[in-house]
Parts: sequence; C-alpha cells; structure tokens
Amino acid sequence: MRLIKLLSVFLFVFSLVSCTITEKMIINDKGSGKFTYEIDGSKMMSMVGSAFKGDSDKDAKNGKDKKNEKNIDSTFTFKEMFANKKDSIAKLSAEEQEKIKKMERFSVHMIMNEEKGIMNYSMFTDFASVQELQDVMNPVQSMKSLVPAGKDKTAGADAAIPEDNSSTKFFFDGNTFKKTVSKLKKKKETFEETKSEDELAANMKQSMEMLYTESSFKVVYEFPKAVKKVSAENVTYSKDRKTITIEYPLKEYMENPEKLNFEVEFEK
Repeated sequence: MRLIKLLSVFLFVFSLVSCTITEKMIINDKGSGKFTYEIDGSKMMSMVGSAFKGDSDKDAKNGKDKKNEKNIDSTFTFKEMFANKKDSIAKLSAEEQEKIKKMERFSVHMIMNEEKGIMNYSMFTDFASVQELQDVMNPVQSMKSLVPAGKDKTAGADAAIPEDNSSTKFFFDGNTFKKTVSKLKKKKETFEETKSEDELAANMKQSMEMLYTESSFKVVYEFPKAVKKVSAENVTYSKDRKTITIEYPLKEYMENPEKLNFEVEFEK
C-alpha cells in the first residue's frame, strides 16, 4: 500500500513540477531488447517530503524509524500490484481493463531517498520483438491507473493528467526502423462529467499547459547497426552512430503526438 501511495504522490507532484520523461529502447542483433521509461523526480523531493510529513510524524510517535521509512529502493511488477487492486479494476470499463492488462508485463523500480535528494521512477520490460510493444502506455498513464481518485492529497491529480490520446506502432526488420504515433479521437465529455470535477482538478488543468511547455519528452534508442539518417529534427548521434537521441516539448507529445513519427535508415 505504501508503494501505491508513493506512485500516487509521484504523479501528483509530477503534475505540479516540470521534468523530463525519457523513453529508452535497446535493440539487439536479433531484434530483441529492452524498453524503458524513466522519470527523474529529484527536483520534486521537497514537495514529496511535505506530502509524507503527516505519515512521518505519526511514525515518530509510534516509535518507528523515520529515516528508514522515508527511504525506498524497490523493484516490483505491475502484475503484482494490480493483483492487490483487482476489485477496483473489475469496476472499470473493458477498454480500461485492457490498457491495464498491457501493463502487466512491465516492472517498476522506485528509488526515494530524501536525505540525498533522490527520487526516480523507471518502468521497463524485455521484448523478443518490437511488435510486442504496439500501443504501449506512456508512464504518466501507467501511474494514473494507480491513483485512488478522490482520496487524500492526490485527489484530482488523475483528472489533471490528459487521457492517453495516441497509439504507437514500432517496426524493425534489420534494415529500417519506424516509429508511428497516431492521434486517437478524443472521447466526448458529458455535462455531468464536467460538472462533477472538483475545484482542485479544474485548477490543476488550467496550469498544465505551461508545465507541459517547460517539460520535455526524450527518446534514446540504441540499435545494433550504425544509423545513416533519421527523418526527424534535432537528432543527436553517439560517436559510433548506433544511438540516437531526440528531444521534444512534452506539450507536443500530449497535444500533437504525430510529430513524434520518424524513420531510421541504417548504414549498410
């Protein structure tokens, strides 16, 4: 339960502080590899400390080790976590349950050390082929699925984060790599849904545009061959040209996901 609360607070603070989300992919010779999302939340530590202050005070009164309680270095799977939330998940729509099902293959590594000012979140999975990564959820949406909406200090945080409005496809045949991101049709919001939004969620939504502009989304892909060219702007290459890095404003990722499309051509 503490890890669920930590993820919830992480999302809540993420919605208030600009940061960088990094999407990493390592593809081996045979097309297998590792896919990772990383969020460095070190700048958020002061806010997270405040969020946990109440719990820490209670722990101190109960004679618990306050320092150890605040330090977390844990690796777990979404499948394990979702097992503890099966009753809540069962109440979701079939579409939402399908999205959560896709997350079960991912593991999560959380590091939190208030004394050293460290707070990192990474979500990763191995794959036999990039075909296994079709329509992968983004890290913000994965955390959003764990937020206990309407409860404690994270109330309204899930409403402040936009719905996942894109579909991502990957292609790799050894000669060409493609990333194709398509924008999905936005669901119509009913009057009842709009009316039911609490004041906190409304205020947070109003500030998101500025935060997304200040934040960034970065892709770092490592291939088994040297790259000849990439059909994208602002690409940087490693010395051996096997790793490419592209950085976008996070606002583009959320509002115009098609701008993240690109194709990679390898040297022969």
